[in-house]
Amino acid sequence: MKSPLFDPLRPLSEAWLRAVRTPRERAIAGFVVLSITSAMFLARRGTPGARAAAAAAIAAVIGAVVWLHFREKRAWDDPARIIRRIAFSADRERADRALRALSLVTEDGEASTGTSAPLARLHVERTIAALPGDRIMMGARRRAMQFGIASAVFGVAVLVLGIWSPWAILEGADVLVARGGIAPVSMRWLDDVQMLVRPPEYLHAEEYREQPYDMAQLHRGTLVTFVGRPLHSNRRIFLTDGQSEIPFADDGHHRLVARWPLGETVTLRVVARFGDVRIEEPEATPITSIPDRAPEVVLEGAPRKVLLATETVSEIPIRYAVTDDHGLREVHLVLRSAGREERRVLARLDGETRSDRGGHVLKTTDPFVKKSHAPVEVRVEAKDNDPVTGPKWGASAAITLIPPEVGEPEARRIEALRKLRDAFVDALAWRLGHEVPKAAPDRKAFVRDLVRGADETSDFLEATLSGSYAGLRVPSRLQAILRGQMRKVRVAVELEARAPDKAKHDATVKATERITLVVDAILRGLGQRDTRDTSRRLADVAEDLAMGLAEMARHTSPAPPSPQQQQGSDKPSSDRADAAAEVLTGGGRSLLALGSLGRDIGEIVSAYLARVARGRKDDDLHHAELAARDLAARLRQPDPSFGSKGQSGRAGGESGGGRGTEAGESGGEGDAPDDAERAFNEAAQELERLAQDHAGGINNVEQALAGAGSEDEMKQLSDEAKKHAAQVREATRSLPTIGAGSDSWTSKGAAAREHGEQMARSLEHGNPADAVASGRNALQALEEAKRTAAREKWSIFSPRDNDAEKKLDEAQKKLEPEVKWAEQKLEALRQRAAERAQSQLSREGEEEDKRAERAQKLGEKGREQGVPPPALDSLDAAERAAREAARALKRGEADKALERQREAQRMLEMAKEALGNNSGEGERAESEGDPSNDHADIPKADAHKGPEDFRRRVIKGLGQSSSGRHGDAVRRYAEGLLR
Repeated sequence: MKSPLFDPLRPLSEAWLRAVRTPRERAIAGFVVLSITSAMFLARRGTPGARAAAAAAIAAVIGAVVWLHFREKRAWDDPARIIRRIAFSADRERADRALRALSLVTEDGEASTGTSAPLARLHVERTIAALPGDRIMMGARRRAMQFGIASAVFGVAVLVLGIWSPWAILEGADVLVARGGIAPVSMRWLDDVQMLVRPPEYLHAEEYREQPYDMAQLHRGTLVTFVGRPLHSNRRIFLTDGQSEIPFADDGHHRLVARWPLGETVTLRVVARFGDVRIEEPEATPITSIPDRAPEVVLEGAPRKVLLATETVSEIPIRYAVTDDHGLREVHLVLRSAGREERRVLARLDGETRSDRGGHVLKTTDPFVKKSHAPVEVRVEAKDNDPVTGPKWGASAAITLIPPEVGEPEARRIEALRKLRDAFVDALAWRLGHEVPKAAPDRKAFVRDLVRGADETSDFLEATLSGSYAGLRVPSRLQAILRGQMRKVRVAVELEARAPDKAKHDATVKATERITLVVDAILRGLGQRDTRDTSRRLADVAEDLAMGLAEMARHTSPAPPSPQQQQGSDKPSSDRADAAAEVLTGGGRSLLALGSLGRDIGEIVSAYLARVARGRKDDDLHHAELAARDLAARLRQPDPSFGSKGQSGRAGGESGGGRGTEAGESGGEGDAPDDAERAFNEAAQELERLAQDHAGGINNVEQALAGAGSEDEMKQLSDEAKKHAAQVREATRSLPTIGAGSDSWTSKGAAAREHGEQMARSLEHGNPADAVASGRNALQALEEAKRTAAREKWSIFSPRDNDAEKKLDEAQKKLEPEVKWAEQKLEALRQRAAERAQSQLSREGEEEDKRAERAQKLGEKGREQGVPPPALDSLDAAERAAREAARALKRGEADKALERQREAQRMLEMAKEALGNNSGEGERAESEGDPSNDHADIPKADAHKGPEDFRRRVIKGLGQSSSGRHGDAVRRYAEGLLR
């Protein structure tokens, strides 16, 4: 201190400082350490608020110490402050006198009043010297003691905290200086760490150990378990990869366990979490994940293309081989075409099989292929059994099927029929230009040329009818018509060849003219039908073109695109529009070959496509879309563009025609069937009606037999049948209830027992017919079981049962009498029923005679109309069987009558099949002359007794077959169905 006033105070102040300074510094240091330690505990919570509060507390303590240091330094430079600090507590009166004395002089020692400076300094020295030194030192010692006590308290508190949780202080310091949620100093949390590896279930491997902290390669889906002894208790320990965390749990044996399901490649590390901060262990465990590979699928012959229009293939063999690293679940055949997809299961596996081979045959007439106008990709895809990331699909290379153009098969078929017509026209021209020669040598050459020409046209006809035109064939009904007409030509030629003359030659010419006209009519009619069918299919393609153009317009619109549009581009919609336009172009070419209507519609397609192309070229997609939609609407009305008053139907939009009935009922080119086709259709309709009536007659006979039993007889039979039902159950009681395998005797024995139970129930319900059928099935199953048991007796791979044959023999011996009793009862009931229903059976016999007459007349008419011989032969057989059934019905032989009636019905069905129908193999368009497509009135109950009889039989039959509490419910259900 520079002030001369400080010299008298120096010895006293220095003595006071020597007594107080050290305890005071210790107390301050203890307070600072306690404050920082407490802040570490606060920061250990790890939350942003706690860390901020701890940092603020530490900064405040340090700031307070610095402020106190400078404050003390200033205080010991001021004599007045010194007197107040060291003397006030010892002697306040003297201290006040000293302070008054200090007021007489300045800091430089000069007098502050009018007194002399030496006198004033003398007065100050005397008042300072008068201060009680011993009492001041006693106060200093007292203050030192206080500071000592404080420092001791602070030291004890710090010591207690250090002993209670010394590691927490380090953790708090580490958490306090963390950055990004990770503490800078790593710490160990587990000791004696073990890593257990459990492979995924599909590997069927046992659990094993791996060395922790070493690099490991494990299969995806492996369960990795870390087990360790905690070094510090009450810590939240986690296993983490830096993104996800799995907590350790106590296993009950003072160890912590955490299980990590392995997905992607990870680096696992043990961490302790304190709020939002984690302290990591110094070492980590890098694990490389081995993913489950997708199945490998090899399709034989792929990749390749198959042109369905040029290659004469009807089947595409699909042979595949599939392998997977772990296991397979399913193998699918996948068909894709223009956004459509169809999946078909080829194999379902158990998930354990690692390889599979198989095959499939895809027909070119498959509905998916037939309905696809764009190329069809055929692939084999396999699904594995990965339960971790989900099953994965592996796909083979593709076999691409290039379908013919829309209408191309029809055009090829029409072209073949045109050549056939030309061949008959040439044959007709030759026969018209050559008369029967009179000279014998010339006549012989004429006959030879005539027969050769007939053979050639017949072969050409067969080749045309049996040919396949890109998967399409001539409808079977038209084949039957043409073969019938050709048969007439051959008969005429054979008659002329035996004895040539003008009359027979004219007959041959007439037959040739007839078949030529039939071929021409079929050609024109089929062209009309194919044009309409092709046009309607092209309408769907035109709609697809319009949708593709609409998508292109949305992508190129000035409005801001949506996020989905920003991610994509207009290329998919452009490809869609291009594909549709290409299909329409090919379809238009095909339409040009389908006759006059086809040429009309084909030119319309070309015109509209030109409009679409101009719109796309000028970026006027809106009008291009409108043109495509107009084309679709026009193709759905495949009528001539211009009509006349004399033509039926209506004209298309080009002539201003409005909506009306579709052409094709009468008049118009090829719209109406010719005489031959009309007569053929009438024969088919008559045969259909005859078959239906005959089936009704069989039902009438069966109902007459079923309803002729008296109530007393049925009650007596029911009482007796219940006893035999119990004997049937006793006979099959020793048989097994469940089979050990489909090829074992126990399986067949269980089937015999089930049939026996069915026989017993039928007997209890009063149904002897069902009981006989079930009994026979049971005996047959017993025979099969006996053969199987005898075979298993000598097999080393099958479990042996020495009593099997004995059990089966006993069951068979007990069951055979019961079946014979049921057969006898059934026969007796039928005989009595036939006797009671004799009058009704006689009436049915007369009706059967009438149906036989109808079959005879239909056969005679069919011979004149060129009905195929197989159909005629079946009609003749049906007639004979019907006449035998009629005679048996009149004699009361009901069983024989039913047998012959069923034979006649079977012959009628065969005749219908021989006549053919409108859906030949690969045929898309139904024949408009099909009698099944004609309108037919459904008879009312008051107009015909058949519907009412059928209703009565159904209700009665269902009511009789159900007994107990369900009988009324079944009857009400049947009445609801037939209402």
